[in-house]
Formats: sequence, C-alpha cells, structure tokens
Amino acid sequence: MRVVITGAAGRIGTQIVQELAPSHELRLIDRRPMEHRDGIIADLSRAPLRGGWRRWFGSKSLSWSEAFEGAQVVVHLSANPDQLAGWEKVLPDNIQGTWNVIAAAAQHGVSRVIFASSNWAVKALERASAPDCYQPNGPKIGSDAPPQPITAYGLSKAFGEQAGRMFVDEGKLETFVAVRIGHYAPQPSKDEILRGRGIGAEDIRSLFRRCVEADLKGFHVVYGVSAQPTAPYDLSHTHKLLAWEPRQNAMDR
Repeated sequence: MRVVITGAAGRIGTQIVQELAPSHELRLIDRRPMEHRDGIIADLSRAPLRGGWRRWFGSKSLSWSEAFEGAQVVVHLSANPDQLAGWEKVLPDNIQGTWNVIAAAAQHGVSRVIFASSNWAVKALERASAPDCYQPNGPKIGSDAPPQPITAYGLSKAFGEQAGRMFVDEGKLETFVAVRIGHYAPQPSKDEILRGRGIGAEDIRSLFRRCVEADLKGFHVVYGVSAQPTAPYDLSHTHKLLAWEPRQNAMDR
C-alpha cells in the first residue's frame, strides 16, 4: 500500500515510519530533512504549487502534493505542537496546512486520511469531568464526544476533525480517522495526570498501523492512550473499530 506521511521527521512521525516502512511504500513529507530517508521538504501551509523537494526521483523541484498521486492513505501528523500557542502560530500550520493536505488527498483520489488530533480537542470536557474521569471506575470521555477545546491549539485540532467529517459527508473522502492522542513523550513524565493520558511508543505504532490497515469506511474518532485505568477516555469504540488493544501502561513507564 502506498502511504503518505506528513510530519515524518517528528517524534511520532519517526515511530510511524519505522512501523510501516517494512510493509508499505512510504512517501514522506516534512519541513526538515529526514535522517537516512528520502522525502519531500515542504511547507504544507503553502498551496501545493511548486517548492517541494523530491529526492527519490533525483534533484527535481515539484509540488509536494504530487506525492499524493497513487496513494491509498495519508497520515497527517504535521502541525505546530505547542499546545499553548496563539492563533497566529497555529493558523498556518494547523489550520491552513491541514486544509491543504485534506484537499490535496481528495483531489488525488486518496481514499483514507488519518489525522493526528489531540485530547486538547475535548479539553473542556475533560476538565469539567475531573477528577472523576481520572478514576479507574469514573466516567470516561467517549469517541462520540463533540469537540470542546479551550485553546487555539485545541481549536485547530477540532477544525481538522470537522474538516475531515465534511469531506467524508460530501463524498470526497471514503474514510477519515481522527486520532485524539493523549500524551506521547519518549521519556516518562513525572506528572501523574500526563502519565494517565499517556501512550507509549509500542502502542502508538500499533494504533496507527491499525488505522492504516483496518477495513473501515466513513468518519471515525478514536483515542490514542495506553492501558492505564486512570486514562480519562473510553477506548471501547477504538477497540471495536480497529480490533486494537494497547499493551503498555504509561503509569509504569
């Protein structure tokens, strides 16, 4: 399967690339060069005219969206990751860039887009239900929870989710999966709340593999957290949709 990965040089991107590279044909996009891998260096906030750099076909300047040609799946990870960034920071990368990627995928006939959303898309719901939602038997936030952000970053993730839903509803995409990622960090956090919504490298790799390979259509929201009982999110829909079970417990990291 041909899979385009944006943000391929990032912390999560490098994990997904390593997971999928042995079994899929990957086309990689990032703003910075990818160590030991060929890819396109591009600013996705700019319209896909000319300006990408495609090294696997030689030193040839062309549109970054040409990487989407013939692809079945786009994994869109690229974003400004600053959760407290102001509107002027998230607008180009998280709003315009996401729109450009989804639109390019639809234009090139890509059937599935997997979007790296965030728990910040529902942060107001999480805070409203705290501290009960952090208890093992407390109420959890489900995949059917509508976006309710409290920051510009969270709003940008809510925008990505709703843009994907619109493209599916209009028949321009067959499948859109929004992954509301909890907290991924290479090193264990000292913050108990962050560990409660954490996801380990093994789990994030297997989760995105299932998002790429599972037989599904339509618009879906899933959660990216490991198996700790203190996670504030309900994984039942994620389990059912993707036949995926986390194997790690971020509280033990």
